Amino acid sequence: MYVKTHIFSAVLLAMVAVGAGASFQSVRAQCAPGSKIFIDPRLVPHRMQVGRQQFLQASAVLTHNPNDPTARMIVESYYQQGQPIEVPYGDGKVLVSPADPCVQQYLGP
Repeated sequence: MYVKTHIFSAVLLAMVAVGAGASFQSVRAQCAPGSKIFIDPRLVPHRMQVGRQQFLQASAVLTHNPNDPTARMIVESYYQQGQPIEVPYGDGKVLVSPADPCVQQYLGP
C-alpha cells in the first residue's frame, strides 16, 4: 500500500509538472492551426446566457417599472449574447467570439 501511494504521488507530481509547462500548448492544440491566439480561450469571461422566456419576463417588468436594474440587466444580456467579448490587451483590446473563443481579433490604439 505504501509503495502504491508513493508511485501514485510521483506520477501525479510528474503529470502536474508537465501539464503546467504545456498548458498553453494544449490551448493551441484545441484551436485551429494558424489561429492568432492573444488571450487564452479558457480565461475569456463568459456572458450570462438568457433564454427567451427570461427575456420576455424581464421585458414585461420593464414596461411597468423602467428603472428596474435586474430586468434591465437581463434584457441587455439577452441582446449582447452574440456580440464579441472585449478583453483589454496591451494598449488595445481583443475581440473574442462568444461562440468560439479561438476566434480572436486584436484592435490596437
